[in-house]
Amino acid sequence: MPSAVPSQLRERTEGSDESRFTFPQVVMKRRIARRGDCGPSTTVGSVKSMSSHFPAVRSRTVPLKTRTLWWQLGALSLALSAMAGTGCEPSPREHVLDDVDVGRVEAGVSTASGTLGGKAVWAYFNNPPAFGGVDPTITQEVKRLIDQTPAGATIRAAIHSVSNTGIADALLAAQSRGVTVYVVMDAKNASTGYAAVETLKQLANAKFCTNASGGGGCISTSAAGNMHTKLFTFSQTRDPNGVLCPAVSWISSANLTGASGTEAFNNAVVIYDASTLYDGLNANFTDMWNRKHYSGNDYYDSASGRGYYMANPADAYASPEGVGETDTIVTRLNDITPDANCRIRIGMSFVTTGRPALLSQIKSMKAGGCSVWMVVSGNATEGIDMAPSVYNELLGAGVAIRRKDKVHDKFFAIYGKFGTAYHYRIYTGSQNWSQDALNENEELFVKLAPESGTVHPIYDAYVGHFNDAYNSGVTCTKTNYPCK
Repeated sequence: MPSAVPSQLRERTEGSDESRFTFPQVVMKRRIARRGDCGPSTTVGSVKSMSSHFPAVRSRTVPLKTRTLWWQLGALSLALSAMAGTGCEPSPREHVLDDVDVGRVEAGVSTASGTLGGKAVWAYFNNPPAFGGVDPTITQEVKRLIDQTPAGATIRAAIHSVSNTGIADALLAAQSRGVTVYVVMDAKNASTGYAAVETLKQLANAKFCTNASGGGGCISTSAAGNMHTKLFTFSQTRDPNGVLCPAVSWISSANLTGASGTEAFNNAVVIYDASTLYDGLNANFTDMWNRKHYSGNDYYDSASGRGYYMANPADAYASPEGVGETDTIVTRLNDITPDANCRIRIGMSFVTTGRPALLSQIKSMKAGGCSVWMVVSGNATEGIDMAPSVYNELLGAGVAIRRKDKVHDKFFAIYGKFGTAYHYRIYTGSQNWSQDALNENEELFVKLAPESGTVHPIYDAYVGHFNDAYNSGVTCTKTNYPCK
């Protein structure tokens, strides 16, 4: 048992095994970083890097001239970005990336790195349509982190759903070489029969979450509750530059599966050498491991300091929260003063009627001047995965909505006024736009530290990832619900 440390509503049917997919990592870089420090890429935290900037990189069927042209366009884009950095603070509208018309070639943004709150942060993205329907970028990075964890170190993992045998095998191999491994999983995994689950059962420290109400949560006491967190922490592992780093945290929207993992739009962040955040997330993990329950299912409690973890590179907020209390997302978005310069992009797996305060917040921000775009999952047969009343209210407020198949993201990419200054900021994690995510499940909602000035690679990468889905999506209107 790990010692204490200092400080969905729905999921799709899953089960495909993506662990066998490997792709060469082609990265466009500039400005070489010092070796020996836990740092962002090879870029001193200043530029977006992509394992492939255009889909042609991973396609053998696109003509060479076309592939060459796309690479030239990508290189030109990065060169222009490099020249833009003057060291001056941006005016409110400067460097804001607005949406692009449908029909633009998907960028296939895969990785980016930067420095947030003085710590190295890497972001990873799955964009399956750009790569033949399967993009293992996120799971490849998880496996790399596990494989690079040395003997004597500790890995903690909170896994909602798993069928990826490569990840399971890597965790068992880590234990065999002397790494201490703890894993908590949602209860539904126990009976799937997946080879990955059977492998994880061989770990010395693996638990399936259950509660007395029959739910699948560890902390949650709700019959409807799930352990929906997607979290890994590493006491030590190597960064992508090969530097051994302490206190590493991985937080994602992706499950370790096919349907809601490699076959869906997803994002993940990895934060290096951030002990305060690492300790806080481990405290949350320990509460899950120990199945600590609270009256009214009220785990997140700002008054007592329970369920939230403040750190320089990111703040993390854990569910569940008691019914009738605050909304963890709304409270964070209240930091922004809406005006005509504000830009909000929302990538969301599904939207229910269960978050009325969040609906009101987005409508209020739009009324205050913010431009708001949303991309929400849904297929051509069933339409958008959004409740009709919320759909109509958002469209009526002027929010631009598009439907795109297999969006599993849960993020807000925001440029806006925080206090007296404009910043670029990402909010991400595992929370869907649902009541279950707030009040029933174990979840993490993460507010990354802001970026400002002329260089904001993490924000830019999230906007690129948003556009990868939005720009090829179906435009939703009041007259075409369910937006098939």
